[in-house]
Amino acid sequence: MESPGKHSSSARSVGLLTFGIIMVIGIYGLVNNFQALVLNSVVDFYALKGGTQGIMPSLINIGAVAAFLTAPLLQGRIKKTSLLLIGAGIIVCSFSLLGAGRALMTLAVSSLFMGVGFGWLDANCNAVMVDLHHNDSAKYLGFLHGAFGVGALIAPILITALLSLIDWHSVSFLLGAIIAFAAIVFFVLLTSAKKGVPAPLPEPRLTFAGVKSFLFHRRNALMLIATMLYSISQAGILIWIVRYMTLQYNAEGLGSIALSLYWVFGTISRVFAPRLKIRPLVLLLFGVALTFVFQLVGVLSGSAIVMCIAGAVIGLVSGHFVPMILSVASAENPGNSSLIASSFLISIYATNSISPVIMGALASWTNLNVMMMLPAVCAAISTIVVLVLLREERNAKTAALA
Repeated sequence: MESPGKHSSSARSVGLLTFGIIMVIGIYGLVNNFQALVLNSVVDFYALKGGTQGIMPSLINIGAVAAFLTAPLLQGRIKKTSLLLIGAGIIVCSFSLLGAGRALMTLAVSSLFMGVGFGWLDANCNAVMVDLHHNDSAKYLGFLHGAFGVGALIAPILITALLSLIDWHSVSFLLGAIIAFAAIVFFVLLTSAKKGVPAPLPEPRLTFAGVKSFLFHRRNALMLIATMLYSISQAGILIWIVRYMTLQYNAEGLGSIALSLYWVFGTISRVFAPRLKIRPLVLLLFGVALTFVFQLVGVLSGSAIVMCIAGAVIGLVSGHFVPMILSVASAENPGNSSLIASSFLISIYATNSISPVIMGALASWTNLNVMMMLPAVCAAISTIVVLVLLREERNAKTAALA
């Protein structure tokens, strides 16, 4: 029987580490939005044209994909908290290199490694939180995503203010210092909590057969396709909105406001959408369908203010998509949570590594409005895919009752 003193010590240790994880993910939410806010400055500084305008976000996402692919290989060899700290260290070095460098190759290398750091930090924050609260993980993952949303909300306000005072190279150094401080605080909390933290639940090793079976299952493949299309539908706001508003309307400030509003309402959506008594797939359907509508309205309106409002609404109606589709996939594939999380995160980041380049090329070949129509088209196709999933679900229930 566990003594009261030992239980109290364990609870304190878990509380300290939980606070540390939430603090780190909040800072990560802040620095993760750096790429969208400095895109104008980066494009102008390096005189980028066409598809190369999206090189920075593309390489960051390629690095993140590499991180998600390598993370399972390191499972059991390196502790999750250690890999989290290594990821933070890589981010610090990448921001320092980005701030010091002036050559295009430096931008490419720092962006690629920044993505690796982002991927390891992101994946392991989620994994450690589940290990700490495996009996109540949904609640604490909600706190985690909420903290990321708060950091993402602060980012446009803080970074835009900093860019009015110093150049983007100096902002890079400052963000690197902020991540370094967060990593040091987390290390201190980890050291204090180490002895009282309960051992994580054992996880089965992934096999090639298991991965193949998951990926080639029709419904899983459809959910992954819907998620990839959803990722492109969000790129207009998450990556291009500041540059679009600057070039189309000479309203860079409204672009930053649109990004902030997206995260405010996206965070609200993530917290409250799961509480609605509506089937998850129906909520997903509403999310992508309304994203199509409001992206279309925002672009065709010819108004910077309407586009800004559309960004806020898109966050509200679709912010819940990723956690909700992960929930659906987990319910249909019990016992495969690690594989599900890795598969969906890889699909999102892989898509995000390509979409900025495609959208930049579209802007160069046609115009900015055509570029911003691509997210609307992808949201429409994602709507069709979710409708297919709903029809299959209905048919399966009908067959079960027959």
